[in-house]
Amino acid sequence: MTTVKQVLERIDSLIPHPLEMESIPLDQSLHRILRESSQAMEDQPPFHRSSIDGYLTHPDQPTGKVRLLSPHLPKAPTPVLPSLGTALRIFTGSSLPSGAALIMQEDVRILSDHEVELLKKPTSSLIRHQGSHAQKGDTLLHSPSRLEPGSLALLASIGITEPKLSRLPRVAHLVTGAELIDPSALPQAGNIRDSNSTMIRSLLISYPSNPVWHSRIGDDRIAFVQSLTECLSYKPDLVLLSGGSSVGEHDHTGSVLKELGFEIHVRQVAVRPGKPLILAQKGKTLAFGLPGNPLSHFVCFHLFVRRALDRWVNQPERPFLLAELASGAELKADLRETWWPCRLATHNTTLKATPLAWRDSSDLSCLARANALLRIPAGQEAGSPVEVLPTMPW
Repeated sequence: MTTVKQVLERIDSLIPHPLEMESIPLDQSLHRILRESSQAMEDQPPFHRSSIDGYLTHPDQPTGKVRLLSPHLPKAPTPVLPSLGTALRIFTGSSLPSGAALIMQEDVRILSDHEVELLKKPTSSLIRHQGSHAQKGDTLLHSPSRLEPGSLALLASIGITEPKLSRLPRVAHLVTGAELIDPSALPQAGNIRDSNSTMIRSLLISYPSNPVWHSRIGDDRIAFVQSLTECLSYKPDLVLLSGGSSVGEHDHTGSVLKELGFEIHVRQVAVRPGKPLILAQKGKTLAFGLPGNPLSHFVCFHLFVRRALDRWVNQPERPFLLAELASGAELKADLRETWWPCRLATHNTTLKATPLAWRDSSDLSCLARANALLRIPAGQEAGSPVEVLPTMPW
């Protein structure tokens, strides 16, 4: 069987380059990957501006009484530097002349509509000077980087409203299994509610992609061929096939992929759960035959499918984290490498992983609490420190 490391290396070789770039409006760019570094198009701030509500004076102005000039609003042009003995009412964000000094309104006593008393000496430290944050041409956001709310606000502040991003991979999903019914239906004997469609849909939203097609069929091979043929007409970058990847008489994924011109690169992986995984390619389309059991689905998505999605959008490789194994955890060795659902948390600055109980690869109960997968090497018992792969942002 192929090892996990070999599968990851094969995925990397099948996706040597990210997808093409596209320009996307800022309000649609959250969690997307920036493909071109962004530079300041002007100094930041672009002019000297006030950080306070207060008064603008000459830098040599001493404390005492001064005559008030007309107020200066933030949107008005830069005023002339006041002469000694005068002050100008200004507000936060107001444009200021070079060599100015400011005093906070709390440090001023109002004597009349035309005169105030300065209780402290004005200072230039209250001024946000032109270019103090960044100068024109400075790189403020490097590529590749994932765009979060703060980085989107930064791009907006420098006038970049349509950043260049990786195109989202087009993903199609086909669920197989005659026993599967819609989650809203009442199961009869032999029926199972389809949870894999919900899982895959939510995972694809989390790691953003562009789902373009979805269908659920039974175990009929002819229907499988017809559905997959229809699926390929949507020109997906990635095809996810849930179920049918094992070797039973109703498991058609491998043979159907081969019939439709796919080259099979992986048929089984030495991993627990998730052994019956298929990896295939036709042209630029990659296909994963995912084992039907939902826990295997979850593990294979995070280990392998996510790797492909990351490669396509130019997301830097996500390193495994090292964590202490929670005390009392007993995880026995297996001939296959095991990726155990766990709860990752920080205790007194130490990252700790608590394994969650699961009975078999169809057991979904642990996934409601899982936020990481814990690696147990083949033939070894788990011990601290352990490698963990977060399944949520960490």
